[in-house]
Amino acid sequence: MAKSTRAETAARAAQLRAEAARKDRQRTQVIAASVAVVVVIIAVVVGVVISNRPKDAPAAASGGAAALATLEKLPATLFDKAPAPSPAQAPTKLQGGTALTQDGKPKVLYIGAEYCPFCAMERWALIGALSRFGTFTGVTETTSSSTDVHPNTPTFSFKDAKFTSDVVAFQAIETQDREGKPLQTLDGENLALFQKFNPGGGIPWVTYGGTHATDGATVDANAFEGKTYDQIIAGIQDPTSDIGKTVTPAINMITAQICSQTDGKPANVCTSQGVQSASVLLKR
Repeated sequence: MAKSTRAETAARAAQLRAEAARKDRQRTQVIAASVAVVVVIIAVVVGVVISNRPKDAPAAASGGAAALATLEKLPATLFDKAPAPSPAQAPTKLQGGTALTQDGKPKVLYIGAEYCPFCAMERWALIGALSRFGTFTGVTETTSSSTDVHPNTPTFSFKDAKFTSDVVAFQAIETQDREGKPLQTLDGENLALFQKFNPGGGIPWVTYGGTHATDGATVDANAFEGKTYDQIIAGIQDPTSDIGKTVTPAINMITAQICSQTDGKPANVCTSQGVQSASVLLKR
């Protein structure tokens, strides 16, 4: 009898263990199925979101592209808050210079190179000023040479640039690329002007209407040292920053020089407080 009871007990225990194992397998299967359903639901939701996202939505601009867009649209109120330019920022009158025009408009001629760090800095001021008179296309971002002073200064290239304005013309010649290799040819009337009024050959050289010119950067190079595109444009928007204190007055100075050759057009630009303040230096 005792043997029979032990056998029955053992059999019953084995049956219970088998039943428990079966239930464990069922629970595992239910959990796995639930997880699979959740994964499918998540995949469907993500797929719907992606499929409904506008296909033509532009990526957020950053770096050079964003800085350029901001530089071309700086508000007039910013320039009215700018410090007065220094005499060193005023273009020099060219003795014996004659009017330089294009399509009946005074012409601003820039001669520089992509490798040149001082050209890199001056382009910020030139673009800021000329954008008050017209519209640029084809300006591309680049940096100055990595092996020159102030290496890798964030800037823009005028190589493929075009400028449209009702009152002033602009031509740029980038003579060498970032590596110092030949890029665009300086010849004809432009070469003659450059050699006559800038025999030392320094760049950047900018003539305003053939009667005035600047030789070298009109902004403080130290303010640009180690700065990124974002830091430069943020500084330009703050007239109290080191960059703002040098670039915004330079923009007003260039603007005032151009206004003196466009007969004060456009009036809303040429009669602004910042430009009028800069114009005082031109009369000295």
